[in-house]
Amino acid sequence: MSARPFLASRRVESVVIGLGTYDVSVDGARGAGAQIDRGADGRRSRRPARFASVVVEELAQRIVSGALPAGALVPNEPALVEQFGFSRTVIREALKLLEERGLVRVEQGRGTTVQPRDSWNLLDPLVLRIALAHEHDVALLDDLIGVRRLLEREMARIAARRLTDDELAALSAIVDQMANVIDDYEEFRRFDLAFHAVVMSASGSEIGRSIVRTIHRYAGDAPPLNSPGTRASLERTVTEHREILEALNARNGELAAARTAAHIESAWAERRHTSIQ
Repeated sequence: MSARPFLASRRVESVVIGLGTYDVSVDGARGAGAQIDRGADGRRSRRPARFASVVVEELAQRIVSGALPAGALVPNEPALVEQFGFSRTVIREALKLLEERGLVRVEQGRGTTVQPRDSWNLLDPLVLRIALAHEHDVALLDDLIGVRRLLEREMARIAARRLTDDELAALSAIVDQMANVIDDYEEFRRFDLAFHAVVMSASGSEIGRSIVRTIHRYAGDAPPLNSPGTRASLERTVTEHREILEALNARNGELAAARTAAHIESAWAERRHTSIQ
């Protein structure tokens, strides 16, 4: 038994407030509009918070949408300076950030070339957010849910032997709360995410949890996943969480893994079917 004791009630509160929402800060480009500042006269004014992020957001939108297709040349530095009104230093930083995300390739003497989709880092929050916004079907969501299912399956298997009694008690309390707030989907979803967060944390897989957290945060905003579904669907979700918890309480890693994978797969299958009708 792992020696990580804590009070179940405090754990539930901590998980729901922190892990349940994943405490995710939105990527810089998404909120790059302006930050409040005060001039010498003390009056509030606004100025761009991160100039490079403004350029990154706009060019990423063009690339992902296909307005700048693979193989196309991004406008050169002087053109971008004129277009955005920022310095060459800001433009170069923006192009560097785009290159780090796999969206472009910067070559001295040849300019900046848009890269094909298979070069993009689709787990980068900015790229994933924009890609989902321009998704015309559910292919990307299919991929993301498939990755989530595989990762959470293995994390549940490991967590079954690592969860403390207090953590198991916290999971039980979370499931009870899910049942109590079925008519409040926002609260229901927070407890749902909190349940998965406790299991993933207990697995000790920082990389797996980080990837799933990104998927939850950004794929969760996509229309097929951000609607509450039917009451029967939510009740079934509670039941499936109780069944996962039973396997975890029994320290049965194989059963916990199988039930976790089945839960994720069935929940997505229902939402997927609804979204394409």
